Amino acid sequence: MNKRIGTAWVTGSSRGIGRAIAEAFAAAGHNVVIHGRNRTNLSQTGEGEDLEKTAGEMSRRYGTGVMALCGDLTREEVVRDITDKIRNRFGSIDFLICNAGGGNLSGRDDPATPRGTCLEFDLADWKKRIDQQLLPTVLCCREVAPLMAERAFGRIITIGSIAACGGNKTMGGNAPYAAAKAAVQQYTRCLAGQLRHANIPVNCVVPGNINTPYTRATYGGERIAPDPGKSRLEQIGKPEDIASLVLFLCGPGGEYISGQLIRVDGGEQLYPC
Repeated sequence: MNKRIGTAWVTGSSRGIGRAIAEAFAAAGHNVVIHGRNRTNLSQTGEGEDLEKTAGEMSRRYGTGVMALCGDLTREEVVRDITDKIRNRFGSIDFLICNAGGGNLSGRDDPATPRGTCLEFDLADWKKRIDQQLLPTVLCCREVAPLMAERAFGRIITIGSIAACGGNKTMGGNAPYAAAKAAVQQYTRCLAGQLRHANIPVNCVVPGNINTPYTRATYGGERIAPDPGKSRLEQIGKPEDIASLVLFLCGPGGEYISGQLIRVDGGEQLYPC
């Protein structure tokens, strides 16, 4: 398959890994839809760029169409509305990158807030975090995958986490996040099997230690070196490391790769996915 210029919808792309993925698609000449729950980035990172402004700057920088859309992707009607707006603007959704979710989603936007262990948690908070990590992926795939199948073309990439593989110190202290990401990863495999006859590859990229605005806020500054014993490479990952793999999987090289959980973790393979 030759390189195909299309439209990429990157959920949760106002900052961090999602933003890097959106930039990579735009730099490759694709139309891009950037998305956030709100018009500005979350206050927990200290950022406040307006998404419309970000879209305009990206469009001018790369000379391609960039659209900014906002909304809560745990709501079915919002997912349908955003899907319709993208199709009205660009005609199709060729690449769906399910990145929306974030880290600590207790509603307090404080990375230091306790996140809940397996035995100590607030039930409403647990349900909210599971919903906000899992439902955006499930609902967006349910809406977009049939459209791809109708056109006999498309790629779907979900974003997991090593927290779901046991290779991360948040495994016990952020049980809802780890459980939800494990669900995302298994859902990806199920979806890949269901879409195999439509020739729609579906894969999950599993980041390890990545230097993002959220992790900087969590750790109180730049993270240059990995945590001791957490990586075989003496460096921490960059959002661009994830973006490069996602772009590859959506290109000619990813045509025969499907149903895979691909770790980008600097060798932090303490446990299998």
